[in-house]
Amino acid sequence: MINWMDCELSSSPLLAEISDDEIKSHVDSDSIRDWNITFKQFPVHTQAVERCVKLVTEASDKVCGAESRDGFIRTTLLSRSPRPNFTNKSVLKVPPATK
Repeated sequence: MINWMDCELSSSPLLAEISDDEIKSHVDSDSIRDWNITFKQFPVHTQAVERCVKLVTEASDKVCGAESRDGFIRTTLLSRSPRPNFTNKSVLKVPPATK
């Protein structure tokens, strides 16, 4: 069991800029429905985030330790970097064979 009285709680990032007095005044006056709150936009559910979650999960499954996991992630991202694209064979220049 967690004793919540012993824990230090912090405010939500969404409500960090709104004072406690402002929230209490809207609750007391029963004007919550008319209160127009503008929250910051946090992109938390994008494809890029999903890809990173998958990569970190895969790294955690394959290696142990923070440094190894970091190396695995960096190597995997580097291997996924863009490769040159050739439109046809004439663009591809193969270096001559050395003897």
